[in-house]
Amino acid sequence: MGSSPRFDKYGCQFGMGKAVAVRSGYGGKFDGKVSAYPGREGGGSIDLEVCLLPEFMEALESDQEFMSLVSSSQN
Repeated sequence: MGSSPRFDKYGCQFGMGKAVAVRSGYGGKFDGKVSAYPGREGGGSIDLEVCLLPEFMEALESDQEFMSLVSSSQN
């Protein structure tokens, strides 16, 4: 049910409060995989789940230009 665009991932209550993020299960993760989900903010926003080996993730996180483009402007 999680992959249906009609399933309100952020609006459903399961007794633990509303979801703050949507992620895939462990089995489908591999280096280089990118999954897109409707963003929690709505309005056409998109959240990405990016699976990278630790050394590649560290390189991206230390790239200031990349981080300025992908980071939220909200504080």
